[in-house]
Amino acid sequence: MDYLKQHNLASVPALLVISRYLATQPDGAEETELQRMLQPEAITERRGRSSPGADASNVLTSSLSVGEDLALFDSERSGHGRRRWRLRDSIRDDVGQLPTADSRGFRSLVLRLLSARALDEIRAKKTPSDVALALTWVLLRDPLNPLSTNWDKGPEDAFENAGMRTAVKNAEQWRAFQRWARSLGIATVAQVSGQETCLLVDPTRALLDILDRLPEQERAEQWFRQLLEILPVLGHPALVSALPEGTARPQGIPASLALAAQKLKRRGVLDLAPSADASAAAVLKIGSQSWRIGEVRIAEVAE
Repeated sequence: MDYLKQHNLASVPALLVISRYLATQPDGAEETELQRMLQPEAITERRGRSSPGADASNVLTSSLSVGEDLALFDSERSGHGRRRWRLRDSIRDDVGQLPTADSRGFRSLVLRLLSARALDEIRAKKTPSDVALALTWVLLRDPLNPLSTNWDKGPEDAFENAGMRTAVKNAEQWRAFQRWARSLGIATVAQVSGQETCLLVDPTRALLDILDRLPEQERAEQWFRQLLEILPVLGHPALVSALPEGTARPQGIPASLALAAQKLKRRGVLDLAPSADASAAAVLKIGSQSWRIGEVRIAEVAE
């Protein structure tokens, strides 16, 4: 399913609000009830429209469809022919235990589900979602050469030249993609000059969110391999192979992931032990700098 083309209004904040409500409804809820109970301000990021109610309804409908594709929600027809939505039993406890003022756990859950869904699609010889493909592609780019948030000032040409217009085709989809990337802990927006802003691709938050799922101490190659099984969009070979021919394949660990690892090292969260044996090392490269890492140790899981 293509999220940016078919369900452009879907968003991670909307998925969170819907999930929190459905976690309190063991028997599920019809869409009319969800629309009535969930305030428009809580499920839409779009402002200043003349018909906020209709806009919120579209956000809800789009987010339900995306949530079902991600295996967050199940739906079935009720006796009245209406669809009744339920939170998947497998994630009910995870959602129910989320702190009220902290959505990091949900952000990580959605990223893992989106990544796993993309990998499943590849293995079934199907096309992953446009969001998953676009995330994989931007994460392979040089993080020191960010794209403008303005579609007309670089991103359009970059996607065109890379053969990635099938993932992100226009300015509206580029804005929606940026919302996904920021909400999932993959990117931030920074002001570069005057009113110009750029999208800084940096998966540090996404990596930090899953450290408790990774070995506390492991050979670097194996540690990063396990990381990519948990979050394939960070550079899993299967997802990279689904990108258009001519896409630069990373020699070693993708630069954006290398950047995140180095940032966590500077914060004292990771210990990246160097290796003198090139054949048994993971290579981290950012710009002109490179490091051969033999072992990764998690010093602490930061809050």
